[in-house]
Amino acid sequence: MRLFPLILVDSTNTYAHQLISEGLSEDALVYCNAQTEGRGQRGNAWVSQAGEGVYCSFVVFHKNAFVRDQFLFNMLIAVAVRSYLDSKGIQNVKIKWPNDLLVNQKKIAGLLIENSLKGDRISVSIVGIGLNLNQLWQDDNFETPSSSLKMITGEDYHYETEVLNLSEHIKKHLDYFKAGHYELISKMYHQHLYQNREQAEFLIDEKIVTAQLEGVNSDGSASVFYDGESRKVYHPQARMIVKHS
Repeated sequence: MRLFPLILVDSTNTYAHQLISEGLSEDALVYCNAQTEGRGQRGNAWVSQAGEGVYCSFVVFHKNAFVRDQFLFNMLIAVAVRSYLDSKGIQNVKIKWPNDLLVNQKKIAGLLIENSLKGDRISVSIVGIGLNLNQLWQDDNFETPSSSLKMITGEDYHYETEVLNLSEHIKKHLDYFKAGHYELISKMYHQHLYQNREQAEFLIDEKIVTAQLEGVNSDGSASVFYDGESRKVYHPQARMIVKHS
């Protein structure tokens, strides 16, 4: 995996797109100390202050990945990030549908995965990961309250050491996807899925409903049971509400 270490960049995902347009053809990791225009889901900004987090994008070229398996790839990345957190001794790590990592119901990491498609295949994926390391501030305007490794352990972390550690977990888990172990990937994802098989609050079409999360499907939809029937809902029209004290 080719490394592209940067000090400051607008967005590692944007930089990765530029590398591909310039002819990059091998798996790569772009990471930086700070971003000026970090991106999250639904066009939201990802706060990316120097020294406070891991801000990186993995470029993954696929040989035999189908469009229908896009969200299984998303599941795999979430499981890999959870594996990294587990290796740091962090407990009670949950994957919140579709792509956040929670510790004690507070967001510690988020994913932004962008796939390039050719016909029925995925040609390349850009996997953006934001992970809170040394952040100590809170923002009540966030939909989900945040946390960081330092807030949990009290220790200081260096972004380059942690991004390279994270990359080892990503590379290890990529082997599962390349080998087609999709049932195993789904099983690992659901094993750590936040509120799986439990009653949870969802915001669906701007209405708050209480529903049981029955699982997440390979197309990225969630199966939820409410009003007497099981339904498939898609993000962002449907979003989970994290309860916190």
